[in-house]
Amino acid sequence: MSALEKELHPLDIALNYCINGKPDLSEEILRAQGPDDPRARFNLGWHDMRHGELKKGFDGMNIGRYIEVFGSKPIPGPIPRPEEDIAGKTVLFRSEGGYGDEIINFRFAKYYKERGAVVTVACQPSLASLFAREGYSVVTNKAAEQGGAFYNYWVPAMSAAYCLDMEYEDLSGAPYITKPEVEKGSKFRIGLKWSGNPQFEHEQHRTFPTQLMFDAVGGHDVEYVSLQRDEGKEQRPEWAQEVCLDDWTDTAAEIAKCDLVISSCTSIAHCAAAMGVKTWIITPVMPYYLWAMPGDTSPWYDSVKLFRQEKYGEWDASFAKLKIELAKEFENANN
Repeated sequence: MSALEKELHPLDIALNYCINGKPDLSEEILRAQGPDDPRARFNLGWHDMRHGELKKGFDGMNIGRYIEVFGSKPIPGPIPRPEEDIAGKTVLFRSEGGYGDEIINFRFAKYYKERGAVVTVACQPSLASLFAREGYSVVTNKAAEQGGAFYNYWVPAMSAAYCLDMEYEDLSGAPYITKPEVEKGSKFRIGLKWSGNPQFEHEQHRTFPTQLMFDAVGGHDVEYVSLQRDEGKEQRPEWAQEVCLDDWTDTAAEIAKCDLVISSCTSIAHCAAAMGVKTWIITPVMPYYLWAMPGDTSPWYDSVKLFRQEKYGEWDASFAKLKIELAKEFENANN
């Protein structure tokens, strides 16, 4: 152990190992902290997921709620047990996290609806129209927190899989947001999103040089569109068309026109995958918990292919693979 490592907290060392592609060393340090360390148990949830244990992983990650690093604060009322009869009861499905998290976990609202519950979805105001299209009553998260919605039970969305007693094999990767009916052009259409919310605490790990993406995907006789809104949109290459992304209804319509969406792990990627659009996601060495299990596919979405960073700070190999796969995509499309 170096002199610097001796001065660092063991959890910081564990995180550093994981970021640098040494997850086994990271896990060894975390398990040595014992069962009474909530931060260690929270981080071990990610490792349990990479070993294929979804429920055990959430068991650890849920501890993050008590140290305010996962989900939102609880609201009054019971959470329905998987075996409980909730037919005719009102369930408030309370979305949590950023836009991507809300879109990811919206899939689980249907499980309560299928059990006969009347489901109200609480979400950020800008996502309300997107979720209401699926037939749910929608309120804002703020209204739910302030008692502005009636319910018999409530479900914390980021732990919904845990509340439903699910393992990986129980997940469905099928689309769960209806793809808008749109008129598509004759050319193959690729939507590009090169950076996410700068406020995300691990944004620096998933950020790559945009020129690598542009060099890997550009130069083909296809239609390119920018799905980048707000920060970073000024980097749009001239060959990528600017489209209307004023709200999530507009954004969903533009995504629906795409044959392929290429993005880092952003809300755009999750919206595209949730609609069943073919989606390629570039992930860092230590990815978000959805992608903790190794491989280039995911049980969370049937339409996703992952391009994983192989070494921290280096993205060339990921985009080299993406460029090869894109050439294959065009070859298959022309055959």
